[in-house]
Amino acid sequence: MIAKNRSLKTKVGIALCFVLLSGCFLLNANAVANLWSVATGRGYLIPEESSMTRFRVTQMNRGSGEYWLYAEDENNYYTMMEKSGTKPYLSFSKEKAANCLHFDKFEVKTWCN
Repeated sequence: MIAKNRSLKTKVGIALCFVLLSGCFLLNANAVANLWSVATGRGYLIPEESSMTRFRVTQMNRGSGEYWLYAEDENNYYTMMEKSGTKPYLSFSKEKAANCLHFDKFEVKTWCN
């Protein structure tokens, strides 16, 4: 009887590990990092033009605030160094960036109009 219980516990443990690992592969690293930062950080946000899974921070604030300074996804660059209307960040399309002379994704002053 004890051997059967151990066998069942082992099978359940293996199944649980499989489910957890599968879930990790379904969620990419950006999504996990973003979920954590939104849940625990002050001032951390995901731009409305992006999504939890596509948004990738490229430079975090080095001070006490837990917000990003520069980020990107497959379509846009983002910065919190400038505001755009009512949004606390500025977005700039990668298509436009390709036409900017001396463009630097880490320096908003080089983001041409």
